[in-house]
Amino acid sequence: MPRRVGRYTIHETSELIRMFEEHYSIYKICRNLNRSQKSIRNNLIRLGKIEGEITPKRYDKVVKDYELGENKYLGQLNLIIILFFLTLIMIINPHFNPIVIIIYNLVKYFG
Repeated sequence: MPRRVGRYTIHETSELIRMFEEHYSIYKICRNLNRSQKSIRNNLIRLGKIEGEITPKRYDKVVKDYELGENKYLGQLNLIIILFFLTLIMIINPHFNPIVIIIYNLVKYFG
């Protein structure tokens, strides 16, 4: 039977407290509740029954914008400007256009 995951139910929490107060070992508690030893230990720490540090620590995920200061759209604007100039160059001089080069070489090779 796979281990349970997720939040503890009220029944599981009361059973955990009862078994801990009756001096069951962490191993026996985890077998009875079908939870991992780390889960049992962390929950006992949360309930204030034992001292320790909860593992693994949960860190708030902070999404960092580009390091361009306050304006997060500056990077996108730069990409649009670069794309515009590349397109303009390919329209003015088709020898720089990779699609035209490929088609020209295919016609030359198979034609």
